Amino acid sequence: MLQTIEPSDEALASRVATGDVGAFAALYDRYAARVYAWAAHIVGSGDADDVTQEIFVKLWDKAATFDAQRGRFAAWFGAVARHHILARARRWSRERRATAAEEIEELLAETPDPAPSVETQAWWTERDAALAAAVRELPPEQRRVIVLAYFGGLSQSDIAAVTATPLGTVKKRTRLALQKLRRAIEAHGSERASAV
Repeated sequence: MLQTIEPSDEALASRVATGDVGAFAALYDRYAARVYAWAAHIVGSGDADDVTQEIFVKLWDKAATFDAQRGRFAAWFGAVARHHILARARRWSRERRATAAEEIEELLAETPDPAPSVETQAWWTERDAALAAAVRELPPEQRRVIVLAYFGGLSQSDIAAVTATPLGTVKKRTRLALQKLRRAIEAHGSERASAV
């Protein structure tokens, strides 16, 4: 009985680069379960199917860039998959945080101005109310960067990407907003000290 020798991953990859669908199917059979497991672990099982398909589309499109002289196919394809999965996770995370921050911003804008009684509220409650009022009074573009940064946890680069605003503009708006908030808190502290 003759034993058939399966082609190596490297040989299959070079055939995929020439448009060989059978070689692509063989690599898919060898790696799909592993790629799906990585994707499910990082982005969740709900998105893992889509991410797995996207990675194999990348394999089909980029197989010609694989160079067997530089290393094994498994390492190269693992790097392609890892990069794609992490990029998808970062994008998803940034979008989810931006959405949550927008919801918080809407709540802050709609929250009625509290009027805490000095007799019944502690100083920190008054300070928090003053800060919330100061945030509400910021110009909308400054309030948005503050909310995205502090409630959404986004970096200034992420805020620039989410709002389609130049990074320098995001930095300027953040600096101006923080200056205004600092002055509002200092003014509140001065008013509190003079009232005592």
